[in-house]
Amino acid sequence: MTPIDGTGLHPLEDLAQRLQESGRALILCGMREQPAQLMHKAEFQEHVGAKNLCPSVTTALTRAAELDAARAAEASVGAGGGR
Repeated sequence: MTPIDGTGLHPLEDLAQRLQESGRALILCGMREQPAQLMHKAEFQEHVGAKNLCPSVTTALTRAAELDAARAAEASVGAGGGR
């Protein structure tokens, strides 16, 4: 992720919220020092979840698999599959 300022961070917060409302998640990875510091100061992890700010693509893919498995388990329980 390249340098970012507050005007770039706000749309990411909005995107994260819209994704959460639709049952999806925003996962970001590979942030360089400047964007990571800004996101920390702005408490961006409160919008996306700290586990969704990943240091690498590999970690982000692992996180995506975790979220997918959790969603599948919830769907199974909701459909009566957990009984």
